[in-house]
Amino acid sequence: MDNSSILEFIGEGGFGKVAKCVNMNTNENTAIKILKDVNDYAKEVKMLQKLRTLDPERNNLVRFMDSFMVDDKSCIAFECLDRCLLDLMVQREEQLTLNKIRPITRQLLVALNALKGIGLLHADLKLDNVMLVNHQDQPFRVKLIDFGVALPASRVQEGMIVQPYAYRAPEVSLGLPISEAIDMWSLGCLLACLFFRQNIFNGESSYDVMKTICCLLEWEFDHIGNLVEVEDTRAFLNLLQMLLNPDAEMRITPEEALEHSFVTMSHLADYAHRSSYTQALKMTYHSPQRLPPQLPSHTQPPFSLSSCPATTASAILRPFKPPFF
Repeated sequence: MDNSSILEFIGEGGFGKVAKCVNMNTNENTAIKILKDVNDYAKEVKMLQKLRTLDPERNNLVRFMDSFMVDDKSCIAFECLDRCLLDLMVQREEQLTLNKIRPITRQLLVALNALKGIGLLHADLKLDNVMLVNHQDQPFRVKLIDFGVALPASRVQEGMIVQPYAYRAPEVSLGLPISEAIDMWSLGCLLACLFFRQNIFNGESSYDVMKTICCLLEWEFDHIGNLVEVEDTRAFLNLLQMLLNPDAEMRITPEEALEHSFVTMSHLADYAHRSSYTQALKMTYHSPQRLPPQLPSHTQPPFSLSSCPATTASAILRPFKPPFF
């Protein structure tokens, strides 16, 4: 940090602050996390050192640059990214289409699969901890950040309380053994939040959430009138159901989810001749320089939840309300 200058503070929390800095020699921007607790600093640096075995670009993980002390302050330097998904959703007036949710889904699955490969739980997956890299030049290119509470799978203990409430897996709440599967539950909560523009839990029980999802899976979708959108919505909700399986042992894994039809778009193979299909496929598997055309969508809500037995997702298309943390 000797050759760096603070431009502005871009984040603050219980851990400390995050400053956007510029290196005066290279003119490169960095994000420097200034931690209050030296024990938190040591733990996070240890996890980040473990992450260095992974390629941050291929695995959609924030690039850890350095760690150091300045005037008795513990600092960790990262690449400077754009903004988090929470900020994106708060700023947007409309819901994300499935063609925009899909690349986010795949990139996070790649990240979680990489973490699982080295036996690491993120344990804090939420909208704030998924950052857009450069939304103007690379729309919906994202990276997973914040490994402050990450822990090795080999060191988890029964009864550990991790994850924000709105993203907390049932096995965590019940004090049962936990594994990397808790991150997949959090991913399901995150994707549902992007789709419904609302936290699907809102204090309701997991049972009510699952009833809502099952209701949606059985929906006739007669009023949509577009087979592409119907099939895509069904595929997404099916993946959501697998991510939010209350049984951790039966919950879909990152590797399995990467082969799910919503991600691979295999359920839309009959529409492969359409340019919108090939563009959407490109958006899912690459980092486009401009936003491609979208598959057909409608301005009306894709379905109504008024007749569903649960009401946790009934606020679809209301102004975005951040989930509980």
